[in-house]
Amino acid sequence: MDIALYLSLLGFAFATTMTPGPNNFMLMSSGALFGWRRTVAHIIGIQIGFVGLLVASVFGLGIIVQNQPWLVTGVKLLGAAWLFWLAIQFFIAALNSGKPSHKPKLKTRSRPFHLHEAALFQLANPKALVMSISSAGAYIGLAEDTSMRAFIIGGTFLCFGFLSSTTWTLAGNFLNRHMSSGRDAMILNLVMGFLLMATAAIILGY
Repeated sequence: MDIALYLSLLGFAFATTMTPGPNNFMLMSSGALFGWRRTVAHIIGIQIGFVGLLVASVFGLGIIVQNQPWLVTGVKLLGAAWLFWLAIQFFIAALNSGKPSHKPKLKTRSRPFHLHEAALFQLANPKALVMSISSAGAYIGLAEDTSMRAFIIGGTFLCFGFLSSTTWTLAGNFLNRHMSSGRDAMILNLVMGFLLMATAAIILGY
């Protein structure tokens, strides 16, 4: 294995996973709204979805996407529609959490992402798509065997992915200690809703 090339991969993986993006922003919001434990499924789902996307890219997904651009368009539309729907649920939760405490508490539909939702979201995440296809193309020289190359690249991003996801979630969890109810909870639900809508808009415009 080319050590210099692998060191380049380490730097690329660290920079791309740690920098702000749809996944990291939503993890921070989820950590703030629901805490660390309830966000674990979201964290694991992201890793499964992204590494799966990355491995598929190493085995030729990038070529298929280039030849069939309508697939990306369809995924974008479905992903954006789903995010808009989730955003509405957070807006409803914000309205409910902002009601006076002496009134009967309405059931909130605000909730963290399920594992399968976080995994499937990677298919509509423009940053994840670019990262996976770019990595598959840039690091072909790591190994002649495709399976070994997928293992090396996927394993590297998996490690940095967990590090990044944990860091952003803990940052949100810190906010959770001070903004867990009442007006602060309403603000966080609104932020999460607008974040989801902004992410959907970015996906459609990408």
